[in-house]
Amino acid sequence: MSNSKLYSPAPYFFLTALCGLIPVLNNKYPSAFFPSVSPGLVELLAVGGGIAAAALGFARLWARLVQREGAVDFVRKAVENRKSSPEQDQNEVVNAGRIISRLVRNADEDLREMNPDFTLDSLRRLQKVLPELLAEIETQEDALIRTGVVGIYLGEVLCRQSGWQWFFRADASLKQFSYMASVIRKGSGELDPFAWAGDLLTGKRKVSELLGKEKTIFTTEAQEHGEK
Repeated sequence: MSNSKLYSPAPYFFLTALCGLIPVLNNKYPSAFFPSVSPGLVELLAVGGGIAAAALGFARLWARLVQREGAVDFVRKAVENRKSSPEQDQNEVVNAGRIISRLVRNADEDLREMNPDFTLDSLRRLQKVLPELLAEIETQEDALIRTGVVGIYLGEVLCRQSGWQWFFRADASLKQFSYMASVIRKGSGELDPFAWAGDLLTGKRKVSELLGKEKTIFTTEAQEHGEK
């Protein structure tokens, strides 16, 4: 969360407003504020301080916009650069399953901001902290880490709450992130939790859409079984 705090322009804009308020209060209550300083000097200092604070605020705002644009691009590349060949090395597949299991166990630490208890309601809490997670992304590796963690959490919640199952696959070119080729399946339905994680982080989709998509697949499956 440090990046979000570091680049937040809010304190500077608050200081700008305060600098604009000082001359007004000093003119109205001169004995309570700067009785030994001329109103003109107070106004000059306040205006100068306000301009400086506003400049710093806009600089921080621009830095956040640039960082967000870069983070979105990193996340998009993290999702698009995955590939899963038809021929899967079983050792790689087994390793992908182990990594996913380990990250599921580490969810308390990786997503401590939103109390990861693997309930459907926790996905709504996840939606609220996505901008903060995006603010932590400054490199391609950061994007792979955050996208991987969010994707695993999405997949595991649906597995626990809606009966989906992990179908482990590997992309050896991603090395330690090879597990990001995995998907979850239920019947003939299939979801790519990492593609959804990328869409959520970049603001392309929302958790409510994921839940709606999952419900649609489940309903379709039930209807197909009913017809049979």
